[in-house]
Amino acid sequence: MATLPERFLAPIRARPRLVLLAYFLVFLALLWPAAHFTAETDSSFTAPASAESAEATRKYNELYSSSGSLAAIVLLTGSNLTTTLLDDLSLYSSDLAAQAADLSSSCDSQATLTSYYSFLDASLPSLAANFASPSGDETFLYISYKCAETSSFTTDLLNYATKTSPYLPAAVSAGVTGIEYFQEDTLAGVESDLSTMDSFILPLSLVILGLVLGSLSIMVIPVCTIVVTIVFSFGIMYPVALAMQVVSFTSSVMMSLTIAMSVDYSLFLLSRLLEVYAITGDKHESLVSTITHAGHTIIASGSTLCLCFAGMLLFPMEMLRSVGVGASIAILCCLGVNLTFIPAMVYCFGDSLLNMRDCEKKLCCVKELPGVPPSGSLADLNDILASDGGSGSEPLLKGQVGEGTSAYELEDERKMYKSVWYRMGAKLLKLKIGLPILVMVVAAMLPIASYFPQLKTSIGFDLLLPKGAPSLETFEDLGDAFGPGTLSPYKLLFDWGENPINATSFDVFDATIDALSRLPATPSKASFSGIAQLADTSIGFVEYEYLMTCTANGNCPDAFSDAGNSLAAVASQSNTESGCATYFTTVLNVDPFSNDGTDWLVNARDKVAKLKADGSLKGYDVYFVDGAGAEYDAVKVVYDVFPLMITVTLSTVFVLMGIFFKSIVVPIRSVFSISLTLAWVYGLTVLVYQHGILAWTGLSCFEQTDYISWLPPVMTFSIIVGLGLDYDVFLISRVLEFREEAFTDNSAVLKGLYKTGGIITAAGIIMAVAFSGLLMSSELLLNQTAFCLVMAVLVDTFVVRTVLVPILLGMTGERSWWPRQLPEARIDLE
Repeated sequence: MATLPERFLAPIRARPRLVLLAYFLVFLALLWPAAHFTAETDSSFTAPASAESAEATRKYNELYSSSGSLAAIVLLTGSNLTTTLLDDLSLYSSDLAAQAADLSSSCDSQATLTSYYSFLDASLPSLAANFASPSGDETFLYISYKCAETSSFTTDLLNYATKTSPYLPAAVSAGVTGIEYFQEDTLAGVESDLSTMDSFILPLSLVILGLVLGSLSIMVIPVCTIVVTIVFSFGIMYPVALAMQVVSFTSSVMMSLTIAMSVDYSLFLLSRLLEVYAITGDKHESLVSTITHAGHTIIASGSTLCLCFAGMLLFPMEMLRSVGVGASIAILCCLGVNLTFIPAMVYCFGDSLLNMRDCEKKLCCVKELPGVPPSGSLADLNDILASDGGSGSEPLLKGQVGEGTSAYELEDERKMYKSVWYRMGAKLLKLKIGLPILVMVVAAMLPIASYFPQLKTSIGFDLLLPKGAPSLETFEDLGDAFGPGTLSPYKLLFDWGENPINATSFDVFDATIDALSRLPATPSKASFSGIAQLADTSIGFVEYEYLMTCTANGNCPDAFSDAGNSLAAVASQSNTESGCATYFTTVLNVDPFSNDGTDWLVNARDKVAKLKADGSLKGYDVYFVDGAGAEYDAVKVVYDVFPLMITVTLSTVFVLMGIFFKSIVVPIRSVFSISLTLAWVYGLTVLVYQHGILAWTGLSCFEQTDYISWLPPVMTFSIIVGLGLDYDVFLISRVLEFREEAFTDNSAVLKGLYKTGGIITAAGIIMAVAFSGLLMSSELLLNQTAFCLVMAVLVDTFVVRTVLVPILLGMTGERSWWPRQLPEARIDLE
């Protein structure tokens, strides 16, 4: 009866060219959507429906349904912008306002522009002053709009405002910034990162793979699997991006994973294929053995890795769920392509791809002994070894090599005893050596891991945007001239139901603003602008009524004309038509997305809650709209769910490892080693980016930022767990395979370590190279992400899997597989 691997390979063996033709046709069909996938991603935040910011946005949209919801700021820089160039820039401002209105004709509402010049034209010098710096060398134009994501409004506005406007004086520079411009610059950075990976990281990974396999002819297979997997995974994600929000850096993560896992899986499969082919010379038999053993390993690894990424679906944010979906699709495509495309290629072109001469030179250092066929008998082999033409007179191997053993196998066995993996493993398995090393390694890792609890995250744009991004530079210049809170002010929204504005309303305004003006980021009432507060001037209800009435009647005294007109302009913008709600524009003196900015939001909400509790709000509802509210609430919910995700993921790992290996001890060891790796990596990340221990290098990717972007810990957790399992499964599967062949516990570990140690090391180096491409990114977010992944891969490859796990296997001995029943041990390599 045919085995499962044989049944799996049967249709591929019967029609390998048809399989390759099908791959080619699907490849062509997915090429266009794959090329356009990245363009359909975006990085906008949407707060969970239950968050305070979501409720505030719903209330604001209900009361101000026709208002714009996005902002673009045009920053003008030069000399004498409010004096000598006043007339020229007034013309520029009015022309840009008309152009913005025209460009937004297909949007949800018409874009509006306010500026120093528009307020002067409306005889509102008090309001105009807010839009010009004290020196008069900087002014900004605030454009409010509401357009669909597919609209070209932002791009057209940028080009016109900075390049093609005929009214922009040559002596004045213009820059544009805003949330959507941040997203566009982020997307441009992602595309640059992908280009770097295509031109540098992928070739380097393939060079390393070629050196490991030692066969140039067979290198065509991993090249094809990587290209096919990228096109398949990106093509599948294209309709996903049309149906849900897919964050921009998902494509970078998918590209890194695709390169890393395709190379890993190709390495695991092809190394086993070449090993068996060197013994049998039969490509079908070699493929059956490869799918039976290495195929089982990568299926176990890949499925567990997919479930780890599926844990990201627990997050309430689509942007994070999209990373989990994209990564899972990339892994599944890697699995499917490697398990089907490689056999099809071998069946079609095996004779030319499986170059035995190259195999002999590299794989296991084997060679064919003179006069002995690959499957020569043990008697023939003894004769050759005793002759001058043999490889020497070394004794045979303790009797475990029987009739029919090939010269390849014997030579490989001889080389094993001389390998660094065998010699190192033999020492580690000795309790008096292994135990002290285990204690020393753990003792060395724990002090670094102890910094993990100090990890501080931030939602700041400076960590998300590419260095040198035009929108970021304009944002920083805007902050220097007008304060970093200018781009993203809060709207302090008051809603009191059906009654019109009255004296009670102003009492509530005053009590709320007075409480909030005691916070560090809003140190005075001048931080608030609304019907009860114009710049430094507070306005009571009686003054409000008088100014609004005399302005409407056109009989305000000259001394109050500016104040009346300014108040009327503010009221027309902030008051609802019913007069039962209004908002105050609140500009922080810090970046709202910085940790100081989010601290203000938390404290401001607490103060409003206390005012409501003690009755000071008198039944009025107060909301904080815009600013960093949605981002803060979304990230807070993510970190509230993160412990659950960690628990679910590690529990899933425990259960799956237990099922795959029919053991309880194996998953305990796996969860312990993975947890140690995680804690060490995150602790080291704190030391590098919060404490700056690598700042002396001068490399921008190790720049001290005092905070970690909120995404890397969340995003890398699943990847680190999955990659740790990848190597763990590969090593443990091979050890178990030898143990089931009746090797003793220590012998199985030694031979498993010999067979996989070099491959795991090569795979780890390739993986580190693949992820190091993100270290070359201009985005600190991706630098921090890459650092976590590269360090995790290296410590897992060179310390955990090749040192700690063999020691732990030696310490647990025959209990390593409990309660699994294994055959009696008969073969002892030692």
